[in-house]
Amino acid sequence: MKRPGIREYGLLLLLALMWGSSFTFIKISVHAYSPLVVASGRLAFAALVLWCFALIRKSEMPKGRRAWISTFVVALVGNALPFFLISYGEIRVDAGLAAILMSTVPLTTVVLAHFVTHDEKLTPGKVIGVVLGTIGVIVLVGPETLSGLGGEFLFQLAILVAAVGYAVSSLVARNLRDQPRIGSTAVILTFAAMMLIPFTLILDRPWTMDWDVEGAVAILYLGMFPTGIAMFLILQLIAVAGASFLVFNNYLVPAVGVLISFVVLGEVPQPNALLALAIILGGIAASQMRFGRKPGQAEGAVAKSDPMAPVMEAPKDQAVQIKDGAKGPGKSP
Repeated sequence: MKRPGIREYGLLLLLALMWGSSFTFIKISVHAYSPLVVASGRLAFAALVLWCFALIRKSEMPKGRRAWISTFVVALVGNALPFFLISYGEIRVDAGLAAILMSTVPLTTVVLAHFVTHDEKLTPGKVIGVVLGTIGVIVLVGPETLSGLGGEFLFQLAILVAAVGYAVSSLVARNLRDQPRIGSTAVILTFAAMMLIPFTLILDRPWTMDWDVEGAVAILYLGMFPTGIAMFLILQLIAVAGASFLVFNNYLVPAVGVLISFVVLGEVPQPNALLALAIILGGIAASQMRFGRKPGQAEGAVAKSDPMAPVMEAPKDQAVQIKDGAKGPGKSP
């Protein structure tokens, strides 16, 4: 593992641009097609991209019953359901607000990890982070909407549920730490696409919808970049700079998402949205603080804030192994 340089920071920024832009492209696509068509279409295309990469890299497939069960669960709660829920939520929720809501993923993960793992318990910093994150969501959604369902709240709630799905899947993905990453991701995306495509064909009958070039291109972009190619950037950064380096994405993605939605869609963030973003990012920063820990002591898992990329938990720095065509942990994917 080497110290991150200009190249690594460049890749990190590129990854944040891909993930942050996904909210804007979802917004564009749901204006033309239904949430099911958007979610299943991008998953199918992303699976195709990953299978091409897997064949080129001669990647192995997951091994063992536990690994295959884990890929199925991650596909369901970390890809199929969140992809649909985010697309559904953005029917009424601005892309920038969706990016801020999804920034709660790492904070949700630390809470769930406390109850289901033995080595990732809540610390004072994590508790402070969760409290700040909760306050940030209340500021963003608006206290008045919490008094009853209806209006925009249901669509905002869909995105928050998607965030919980990502958090759950990141914990399940711990079972895939020692599995081939490209092959496992290809399997996950295939399972997720197979889960949604039948519902899409039966309920929405996409062949009856009007063809929209802009919406179709947006779906292809979502599958190619924030989902497919982003996975290779993740592997590169983990192999070269370590999993802890990816934590910075938790700060970049929501901010980039707000900025891109403003530039492309003209969405002007409200003051409460900017305040909520600052509070939530402060919560993420607090959750990374270590009180009384010795330098180098492990600090839990790195939760991905990516709303679009395959949900595969980043391994700890000490155990990084890239198995797809690599001969050692330092090999770039």
